[in-house]
Amino acid sequence: MRMKGETSRHPDLVVEVAHPKIIQESGAQILRHANLLSLRVTMATHPDGFRLEGPLAAVHSTGPRTVLYEGPVRGLCPFAPRNSNTMAAAALAAPSLGFDRVIGVLVADLSLTDMHVVDVELSGPPGPTGRSFAVHTHRENPAEPGAVTGSATVTAFWRSLLGCCQLPSRPGIHLC
Repeated sequence: MRMKGETSRHPDLVVEVAHPKIIQESGAQILRHANLLSLRVTMATHPDGFRLEGPLAAVHSTGPRTVLYEGPVRGLCPFAPRNSNTMAAAALAAPSLGFDRVIGVLVADLSLTDMHVVDVELSGPPGPTGRSFAVHTHRENPAEPGAVTGSATVTAFWRSLLGCCQLPSRPGIHLC
């Protein structure tokens, strides 16, 4: 967050011990300078929920749970443009890693007939004790069989838009 008249700075270290309001207002800016060591996004769903192109279109499930792709998000996006949006967003949110160092994993899981499951795992550099912080989130989004987008996605998106319109500091929707 810059004060009036202050020039842009590029910090060598970001220490986050702020109040949640500060993170809400400046979290994206803080992430631009954060030092993440790893970020991995795994998306699992029924094989019918994928819309794959190129070489990924030829990959088939070999069992109840098959890893279709595991590697840099940059290599995944062109061949799974409808199934890699969460991974692309993670790569954009973590510019210290970007599309080449954020790992994307697509998993075809025959048991997931009515949902998409997204796991996000990140870790930072080791602290003085040699241990690193780590965060793991797990999201289950209900989905119709064969659907690319989960049924809760539209509602969440709409509520986010409505929330933006009610911000006292910047009412309305601002596109850039």
